[in-house]
Parts: sequence; structure tokens; C-alpha cells
Amino acid sequence: MSKVIRTRMVKELKARLKDVTSGVLVDFRGLDGKSADSFRKELKAANVHVDVLKTSLAVLAFKDMGVAGLEKTLTGMLALVHGPDPADCAKKILAWRDKNKKLEVKGGILEKKALTPAEVKALSLMPDRKTLLAQLASVMQGPVKGFAVASNALMQNMAMLLKAVEEQKAKEGGAAQG
Repeated sequence: MSKVIRTRMVKELKARLKDVTSGVLVDFRGLDGKSADSFRKELKAANVHVDVLKTSLAVLAFKDMGVAGLEKTLTGMLALVHGPDPADCAKKILAWRDKNKKLEVKGGILEKKALTPAEVKALSLMPDRKTLLAQLASVMQGPVKGFAVASNALMQNMAMLLKAVEEQKAKEGGAAQG
């Protein structure tokens, strides 16, 4: 392939992947056409995209995009599987791999950093984005709720103290008159 054509193809690949911040690299060698089609359809239904990559062009494109450490990973018949939620994407791929052992997870990308297959598996064990946001909101709510409970208890204690002082004064006032 001439240098001009290769440069143009790398440029097109970079343009296609410019918004991709995370993804899982899979080797789909050994998958028959029916399985590959089923794989793509299942992922497409979950808003996850599959881009088949030419490895030599992918090496150059990822290098130009600032993703380092993928050189050893980018071999064989390679596809980049990516979607809006990296954890969800990794879960779907690993679940599909459990059904079809011919699919091999080669690694991944997360925020321009290369991931090993073990790190992709760890990513799949994380909760999805919605769950993480809910957990974050709950954690942030904790101190505010604690402050509200403490200030409420402070006001209740102050009210009880004032009532006790009032009763004490009433007793002293009644004893002084008698």
C-alpha cells in the first residue's frame, strides 16, 4: 500500500474514531458469519458499535491519537467495540464471550490509556454509569443529611433546655411566694 493511500486511510480512521474515548479490542478470528452477525446485532441493540480495524492502520491511528501501549495488542483480526458506557460495553462483550469462546478480548482503551484484558474484566465488574451517579448522589447527600439531623437535634435540645429553665423558674417563683 502506498504511503499516500495509507496516510489517507489513517486520517479517515482517526476521523471515524475521534469521539471514541473508550472501547474494547477484540479478536474475532474463528467466528463464523452467523455468529459475527449475531454479535453485531446484539451490540447494536444496546447502542454499542463495532468497528473492524486493519491492524497496521490502527497502530498508526492510535499513535497519532495519543493512545500509547497498544502496539502488542493490535494484532490479528481486530475490532474496536465501543459505546457510551465503557463498563456496560465490557460487560456485554464478556457476557457474549462466555457464550462463544472464539471471541478473544485483546485489551481496551479508557481515556486514551491502554487496558490489558484483566483490566477490561475489572472494568466489566464496575457498576454502570447510572448506578455510579446514583451512588455518588447518595454519598454526597450523607453529610448534608447528617448536618440537618444534627442541627435539628441541637434545636430540640435547646427547646428542652429552655423548657426546663422555665419550669425551674416557675418552681422557684412558687416556692418564694409560699
